[in-house]
This record gives sequence, structure tokens and C-alpha cells, in this order.
Amino acid sequence: MGWSYARQVKAEIARETQGLLPDCIWAELWGLGGFSQPGEWAGGLVVGSALVARRAYSLMKILDLSPQIVVHRARRRMHFAIVPGEVRQVGDGRDLILSCGAAYLRGVFLARGYLGDPERGIHLELGVKDSAQQALLAQVLGPLRVHPKTTVRRGRTVVYWKGRAQVTRLLAHMGAHQAVLEWETSQVMKTVKNRVNRLVNSETANLRRTVESGMEQARALQETVMDPALPQPLRDLAALRIAHPDWSLKELGLALVPPISKSAVNHRMRRLLRGHDPKEHRQY
Repeated sequence: MGWSYARQVKAEIARETQGLLPDCIWAELWGLGGFSQPGEWAGGLVVGSALVARRAYSLMKILDLSPQIVVHRARRRMHFAIVPGEVRQVGDGRDLILSCGAAYLRGVFLARGYLGDPERGIHLELGVKDSAQQALLAQVLGPLRVHPKTTVRRGRTVVYWKGRAQVTRLLAHMGAHQAVLEWETSQVMKTVKNRVNRLVNSETANLRRTVESGMEQARALQETVMDPALPQPLRDLAALRIAHPDWSLKELGLALVPPISKSAVNHRMRRLLRGHDPKEHRQY
């Protein structure tokens, strides 16, 4: 089975390990663990994804925390505990998080985030462990001017967004630049496709009207063309219309000898059809 769209985006985010500042690494680890208090570090990080576990392990290695991974199964799912050999004093976690908000959001998204396939609808959500983390998350989101909605699912609070502008802003802030580029490309392609469809539909409708009008004119001119009093230029046009009911006025004009303009064809056609009632010849 292929990866879900959310997993693909998480994989993109989790690959980035270059140029990370120590404080921001700590902020991301706090997000991965869903922590809001220093004491919560005692048991390390527990996650349900191998991808997230590798990310946490890599970050701890950068900080020289000598981490270990313990794997156990619970309720038919694999759980990964990433336990650091030591947890040094890192100062006030809240200050770290607020100074490295992008890193913290990245951690929350990797551990408890979901992103819907944009082809099926714009939707990004983050799960929070408790009210303390929800309040902390609100502080981090404040400067971004993104306004999530909140719901409770299976006893857990979930904040979510459905607007394209807000979701792409969050993804870019977290470092999912490739995903944002793909979203923008998809939007451009969809806009172009819709425009082409509108043009094709318009051209098809115009062509249908041209053919219907030509067929009606041809039926009306069946007897007119036999009138000996009809001037030769009008007779030639009537014969051409009967032979080619699907041609446009411009095409009729170009086929005459000598060629005439579309407006001249229209003028002659009006003379030919003068006094003609289309309803008498229309077929239903």
C-alpha cells in the first residue's frame, strides 16, 4: 500500500536536519512529545510512527543525548519510546517554544497532525493532549494570523483549518515547501483546466448555433434559389449555403468568386431570407 498524502508531507519535513539551532531542536522535541511541562520528559517520547521515531532519535543524537529506542506493541499497534540517556536543563520550555514556533509546530504536526489530500478537500488538523498544550499552541499560532476551529474527537481536542491560504501558510512555516509548491501548481493547473473547459464549451455552443442556423437557412432557400428573377450573386450564395449548411458566414464569403466579407454575406443572406418565417421551416 502506498503512503498517504499526509505521510508523504511528513516525510519531507522529517528529512530536514541541517542548520537546526539547539533551542529549536528542543522546541521540536517538545512538540513531538506534546509536552508543556519539563517533568514530562521523564519517560522520553512515545510515538506511534517509525518515521516520527527516527526523527526524534536523530534530533536527540544532534543534541548528544545518547537516545535509545524501545519498541512495544499495544492494541495491535507498534509504539516507539525514544528515551534520552540524560535530559539536561534546557531552561523554560515555554520560552523555547515561543522563540522557535515553527519547530514546535513541526513537532506537533509530525506526531499528531493530519493533512488531507488537496484533490479531495483542504484540511489540516493538529491533535492536542490537554488544555495546557492547547493554550501553548494558541500562543504559537497567534503571530501567524491563522484562526483554527476546534472540535473534540474521541475525548481529545483537535484544532483544524480548511482554508487553502491558511493551510499553505502553516505548511510553509513548518518547512513543507515542496508540498506548498505542489499545491500551488495543482491550483494553477485546475484554473487553466477550468478556463480551457469554458472556452471549449463556448466554442461548441457557438458551432452548434452556426450549424443550426445554416441548416435552417438551407431549408428556407430550397425554393428561393430556383427563382429566375434572383440576381446571380444572390443565387450563388443560396446555392453555396444549400450545399454547405455547416459553413460559417465567413467561410461562405471566402468560397464565393470573387470572395466577399462576412458582413457582405450577412447582408445578402438577409436579402435572400427577407419575408421568410423560420417557424414555417423548422423541424421538431
